[in-house]
Parts: sequence; C-alpha cells; structure tokens
Amino acid sequence: MSEDREPDVEFRARVRARRLRFEAVPEVRIDASASGSDRVGLPDRVERHVTYEDVDIDHAILSWLEPPAE
Repeated sequence: MSEDREPDVEFRARVRARRLRFEAVPEVRIDASASGSDRVGLPDRVERHVTYEDVDIDHAILSWLEPPAE
C-alpha cells in the first residue's frame, strides 16, 4: 500500500435506510489495501434484534496495485 499516490482501484458505496434491523450479527471480512466507513445511526458492531433508525453509511475500499515481478 502506498498513500503517496492515488489508489489504482477505488470502490465507494453509500447506503441510507429509515430503519435497519439485523436478525443475526453479520461476519464481515474485507481483503483490500485500505477500507473504512463513516456511519451515522449505526454502531461499528451491530446487535441482533435491534432496530436502527436514520442510518447513513459511506464506505470506501482502496487498493494499490504493484507491477508483477520481472
């Protein structure tokens, strides 16, 4: 990973919900050079059977590619 240059791959998504409820706590794994999210109305670790309201999530996944070895 190199933060001294722009990422080669950048994926961004935004999700909004009036109400969001989890029947089970999800297991999430992201393999990328860097990732992160800004959340409003939703904690980093959600709880099952809890209804979250006015949820807004901005998520970004960034990757820097390295040229193949010669």
